[in-house]
Amino acid sequence: MKKPNFQSYTLLILLAAIWGSAFFNYKIVLKSFDVFTLSGGRLFFASIFSIAISLFFLSSVKIKDFFSKDYYLFFFIGLVNYAAPFTLIGIGIDKMSSGLAALLMSAGPFYAIILSHFLSDDKFNKYKFIGTCIGFSSVAVLVYDQIYITETTNLTSVLFVMSASLFYICGGMIIKKNMNKYNNETTTCFSLIWAALLMIPLTYYFYTEPDDKLFYIESFYSLIYLGVVSTAIAFYIRAIIIIKNGLVFMSQVSLLIPIFGVFFSYIFLQEKLYPSMLVSLILLIVGLSILQKGYAIKEQ
Repeated sequence: MKKPNFQSYTLLILLAAIWGSAFFNYKIVLKSFDVFTLSGGRLFFASIFSIAISLFFLSSVKIKDFFSKDYYLFFFIGLVNYAAPFTLIGIGIDKMSSGLAALLMSAGPFYAIILSHFLSDDKFNKYKFIGTCIGFSSVAVLVYDQIYITETTNLTSVLFVMSASLFYICGGMIIKKNMNKYNNETTTCFSLIWAALLMIPLTYYFYTEPDDKLFYIESFYSLIYLGVVSTAIAFYIRAIIIIKNGLVFMSQVSLLIPIFGVFFSYIFLQEKLYPSMLVSLILLIVGLSILQKGYAIKEQ
């Protein structure tokens, strides 16, 4: 495993920008499409692009593994790590700002450390405990202000987005525990295919054409972007970072995603920035930084 260099940090920042940009693109897609079309379309474009990359550029992905006895694991990962969270984010973000959604999703590492403490050997130390407390205080400040003070969203939407974050965490834990025999590229490609196979029929079955929505061509472009860039390309960049520099280094992306998410929502959608969002962002970054120190101690 190599010491991070300029290329490593460039890839990390690029990954954060890509994932941070997903939130305002969700809002653009929902101008024309329903939630199931958003989720199913994103997975369709992601799986097609992943198959193309795997066939022509990645010799490490073996097609025969798709038909292995572990197919049910690829399916389950596709459900938990892609289909479910993509749909939940779409439901929740429709009734809140994309910047708020980015901040809520970025609290995922704090949920992860609690689950890991009780379900694995990755226990709390003082830095993890302090970082987690600060992290949840950032969520508390944000949720209280947005629901009870400014009344710009509702609790149900917040719970949908936070549930999506929990699905991501569970998906990561399933991959870590069960998929050691496969590389990151194989797991990503095959689980995306299974997720698409699951969501496309559901998209067709649940599709409704809203009376109050017009079709905007930028919605279609954003849907392609979410599938190809924010899903397929992003997860391959993630795999490269993990292979070269390790999971702890890659996890620092969580520090940058909310910054890009809030910035992009302000630039591209002219969303209002509330003081609580800035306070929450600062607390979130501080909490994540302390959490990273807790993981670094374990690495040493």
